[in-house]
Amino acid sequence: MITIKKRMILNKDLDKTNMNSMLEEVLDRDKTPLCSDLEIDFEKIGFVEPGGIVALHNMIEWLSSKKVKVSFTYPIENKGIKDPLKYLDDSNFFRRHLGKTIYPNSSVRSTTMSLQDVTYSQSHAWLKHKFIPWLAQQLDVKNSTLANIEMCLGEIFNNINDHSMEEIGCIYAQYYPNKHLLTFCIADFGVGIPHNIRKLHPELGDADALELAIKEGFTTKTTPRNLGAGLYTLIRNVVLNLKGSVHINSGYGLLNVFANRNDMVIKSHEAFGFYPGTFLEFNIDTKVVREEDKDNDEEEEFLW
Repeated sequence: MITIKKRMILNKDLDKTNMNSMLEEVLDRDKTPLCSDLEIDFEKIGFVEPGGIVALHNMIEWLSSKKVKVSFTYPIENKGIKDPLKYLDDSNFFRRHLGKTIYPNSSVRSTTMSLQDVTYSQSHAWLKHKFIPWLAQQLDVKNSTLANIEMCLGEIFNNINDHSMEEIGCIYAQYYPNKHLLTFCIADFGVGIPHNIRKLHPELGDADALELAIKEGFTTKTTPRNLGAGLYTLIRNVVLNLKGSVHINSGYGLLNVFANRNDMVIKSHEAFGFYPGTFLEFNIDTKVVREEDKDNDEEEEFLW
């Protein structure tokens, strides 16, 4: 086998807006690797966001499964806690791929959950016993107050699994106290949502397929498990009840959903690059959660 070497220079922000172009450097549309030896250069990396961490980790895991050798180049010294590479190291990204952090003082920050892979069969247990207790501690609320978020994310796992044909999803979450914002990202390298939609509607492009996937009452499944809460119900819950937003990237489709007063606004378009699988980012207003916890306390006190 001929060794094809490639060097990927990360000189832009590592976020959800740049990940398609990043993936185009190493994969073709059929998800065939374009090299057998990849060096990723972090010397000039820009700002790092949760979505970028998940996408990059997902890409490396997939390339490794295809026997592509992946190595890293990075600065020896970090510039402190605001250094984007230090943030990436604190997420446990390098520990996952090198077996250790690149800086001796790196550790998972209290406002983030460690980057990790979760099998869909274990996802509900992970939510109940790992994610919800962590989030409750961050927000200083009771675990029971987060039942709506737990249900919503649990059904998201179900929906992604239905569209994926992959067993594992990559997850990362961050809480921004000053912004009162929770960002939750999950991604995999399955067949993607548009692929399944086109089994029923072959005429649709990827962006239109994503819009159809989140329409009320639509499902590609006939199994009883998925006839309850479809993507529409889940997204409506995040956007309207939790005052959040949703971003979906799959194939050549991009879709954003946000609130305008009491209505959902859906914006979709074709992406410049291809995402081989499904990427979802959920942003939730944590002030809503805190208010609900406060209301529950007052109700319990009144009942007593």
